[in-house]
Amino acid sequence: MPHVAEPPAGAGRSEEAVASLRPHAAVNSHELAGHLIDLGRVEEAVAVLHQVKPPPPQSSVIAWSEEPLS
Repeated sequence: MPHVAEPPAGAGRSEEAVASLRPHAAVNSHELAGHLIDLGRVEEAVAVLHQVKPPPPQSSVIAWSEEPLS
């Protein structure tokens, strides 16, 4: 299954590829940055790559109990 940005990018429509990737920048930052660079928007591409990704959620360390909380 092709990535959401492949059809527009493959057809030379990098602006559309950027628009489709922008809402998912946290997980597609390298691809988004590549399309921005293709458009000459290098500073914006660097900013996308420097965005801090949120840490993954921590697993619960609460033990299961049948006893109700008091």
